[in-house]
Amino acid sequence: MIRHTVVLTVPNATAKQFYDFMINPCDRRYRAWWPGAHLQFHIVRRGEKNHIGDLVFADEYLGIDRRLTFFAVVIDAERPNKIKWQMMKAKLRIPAVLELTLRDTDGGVRVKHALRIGCPGIGKLLDPLIALYFNKPFQRALEAHCKAEWFKRAEHLSVMG
Repeated sequence: MIRHTVVLTVPNATAKQFYDFMINPCDRRYRAWWPGAHLQFHIVRRGEKNHIGDLVFADEYLGIDRRLTFFAVVIDAERPNKIKWQMMKAKLRIPAVLELTLRDTDGGVRVKHALRIGCPGIGKLLDPLIALYFNKPFQRALEAHCKAEWFKRAEHLSVMG
């Protein structure tokens, strides 16, 4: 199993602000968050009232040479502290889960962006194949993107009032 985690504290923002945007995304606001890097993030199909089952689509650049595009379904949502999406390919859930954990602190919101790809047990045999796509350069690009985007989100919120 491959795990990739980025943890940081973003001043001048709250868990509720970040959660509310991420659970109910909109392309226009997503592009305004980081013009040129963020292209699309929206709900394709709504699930339950608390967003479990929402199908989302995301499209963004990680640096200048890597593009990340995916469909995912919300499998867990606890306002304002956690959203968990499971990635999908060809309308099937795949063993890739992104969990966003948000906690208010005295210094701002603590963001934990954790990606888990692969299967436990015998499924580990597929990890080398997964690593061909999710290689070290891709992981570094994702980490740099995460470290920049959350601070940009806080800046965007302060401009919006």
